[in-house]
Amino acid sequence: MVVLLNDKKKRWGKKFVDKRNWKEVNVRLVQHGTLLVNINFLENEKEILKQMNQRKVGRPFKYINPIFEYAGLLHCYAHLGFRQIKGILIGFSKKEPLLKNPDFSTINRRFNSLPIKIQPRKTKEDFTIIVDSTGISTTNRSEWMRKIHRKGKIDECKGFLKLHVAIDEETKEILTAEITTEKIGDNTKFNQLIEGSINNTGKKVVKIKADGSYSSYEDFDLLEHLEIEPVINIPDNAITELPENEYQNRRRNLEPRTRTKYAKKQLKNKKKWRKENGYGKRWAIETLFSTIKRQFGQYAQATKYCNMQHEQTFKLQLYNQLL
Repeated sequence: MVVLLNDKKKRWGKKFVDKRNWKEVNVRLVQHGTLLVNINFLENEKEILKQMNQRKVGRPFKYINPIFEYAGLLHCYAHLGFRQIKGILIGFSKKEPLLKNPDFSTINRRFNSLPIKIQPRKTKEDFTIIVDSTGISTTNRSEWMRKIHRKGKIDECKGFLKLHVAIDEETKEILTAEITTEKIGDNTKFNQLIEGSINNTGKKVVKIKADGSYSSYEDFDLLEHLEIEPVINIPDNAITELPENEYQNRRRNLEPRTRTKYAKKQLKNKKKWRKENGYGKRWAIETLFSTIKRQFGQYAQATKYCNMQHEQTFKLQLYNQLL
């Protein structure tokens, strides 16, 4: 035991200090439980229903959206099916006569048509964002089952969803997200993540942290145009000498001077660069992915691709509400 502790001291250099406020953590987790039985949204039911039916074409709405937002909370957080949720609403209606009981197909349809937008609340001026992506399984099965069926032709079977996410480094809130199939590369959604972060907060991004998946010439040129400082890991074999003035990349029709300038500075002493720029703080987004998968599950419960996207967006916005 003594040997293990000495090894940890050598490895970490100093004793680990837990800076979390456990009193606040306890209060927050208790509030998560109260949300599961909170039906206060019925207080203004008539007014909300009147606003929803204003200028409504066709059959008027019978149920208000907060009912289906509550159903989505039970579906995503408690992992309950829509039939089970109907049973819970029936149980609540015995104590609360105002609560209406839609059938499970109506719950499914209205939940998948809810207007959902990721809304960060705590972001301050001149903030730093971290971007990355992770995979979500489309079914509750193992990767082994996916590989052995249909003679190993994985493309014929359902693959994965990919969540492209940008978060605030300080508040750890989700700023924006893009949900795609597994065939879409990380780099292709870089522009949308930056644009979504700015639009959803209405504030300026001053720095962005990302891994080597976002280290293309186009990405560095985009960040220079937007006046955003890149803290992006560049491959060790990157070009570090500036090209001649008349040089242009024949494929991209660009002058790769921006990335080359950062590559020369970064590769000179990568360990020092990581420490000075706080590149290690990217752990925040990895922690977020772990939290989302533990709280909301590692797979999508929906079966249609559009409903899978809607479900994952709801989970990401729910994460912000529970934070």
